[in-house]
Amino acid sequence: RRMPSKRSRRRSGERVRWVTRVASTGAVAALVCRQGLRWWRLRRMTVRQEEAISGGRRWAIACLGESRCGSSCDRVVVDEWLGTEAVDRLRWIASRGAAAIEASPEEGGPTIVDVNSGYVMAPGGRLANVYADGFVVDKEDLDLYRDVVRRLKRTIETTFGAEATYFTAPTFVARLSGLNHSWTPASPHDEYWHPHVDQRNTPHYDYSGLLYLSDYGRDFSGGAFEFFRPGTNRTELTIHPRRGRLLLFSSGDENRHAVRRVTAGLRFALSFWFTCDPRFEFADFLDGKMHLRFRESPP
Repeated sequence: RRMPSKRSRRRSGERVRWVTRVASTGAVAALVCRQGLRWWRLRRMTVRQEEAISGGRRWAIACLGESRCGSSCDRVVVDEWLGTEAVDRLRWIASRGAAAIEASPEEGGPTIVDVNSGYVMAPGGRLANVYADGFVVDKEDLDLYRDVVRRLKRTIETTFGAEATYFTAPTFVARLSGLNHSWTPASPHDEYWHPHVDQRNTPHYDYSGLLYLSDYGRDFSGGAFEFFRPGTNRTELTIHPRRGRLLLFSSGDENRHAVRRVTAGLRFALSFWFTCDPRFEFADFLDGKMHLRFRESPP
C-alpha cells in the first residue's frame, strides 16, 4: 500500500481544519445542512450570470458588532428562487409604475418603484405617488408581490437562524438604465454606485437582500454587485445578476458593498430589508392605495 505524499497529507489537513471550523459553528452548520447550502471559502471570486448555483452557496462572515437576532452574518446566493413568469410580472409592474410618472428608460439613470406605498422616484430625485393619481395595480399582481415579500421573510429567518424578523420600508423594484450614454447625475439619489453599509444609512436594518430580475451581460452591461473586504476598498466577492437569483446578507459593517454603474441596457432588481425591531415593521398593505407611514391607514 502506498503511503500518502507530504503534499496530499497537507491538503488533507487543510480539509480537516476547514471542516472542523465549519462544524464548530454548531447550530449554524446544522442550519446550512438543512438548507442544502454549500459552504465556500471566502476568497476573491466572481459568481457569474451563466453559472447556475445548484443548491445555493454560503460564505461565512464574522459579524462586526452585535447581531440583534439570528446566528450569523453570512452572504448567501440562491438561484432559481423565483420563476420566469413571476420575474417578468414584477418587471412589468415596475415598468408601468415608472411610466405612470413619465420616467422613460431612455432618459437613463435610476428609477425606483415602491408597489406597497405607491411612491415612485425618477432620476433627479423627482418623487410622486402613483396611487394618488389613480394608478391601478391588478389584485393578482398585488397578491404576487405580497407572496414574494412573505416568502422572503421566511427565507431570511431560516437562512440566518433568526427567530423573528419584520418587513421594513422601503422595499422597491429599482430600474437602472444605461440607455442614455450622455446622462449625468442630478441628485444624490442618482449616484447609486457609491460603496456603503446599509445599517449605517438606516440603523434598524438587520438583513438585506436583492432578488434579481435581469441577466448580467444579456439585458445590461455594468451593474455588478461587489462586496468589499472590511476596512478596505478591495473587492472580495462579485455577484453577477441573474433572473431569479436571490442574494442575502447581514446589513452591518461586515458587508460593505456597491453596485457598479450600469453602462448599457436595463437592470431590474427587487431590493428589500428586514429588521429585528418590531417598532419598525412596515405593514405589507399592498392594497393599491397611498400610504405615508409604516402602519398608517390610507388617507
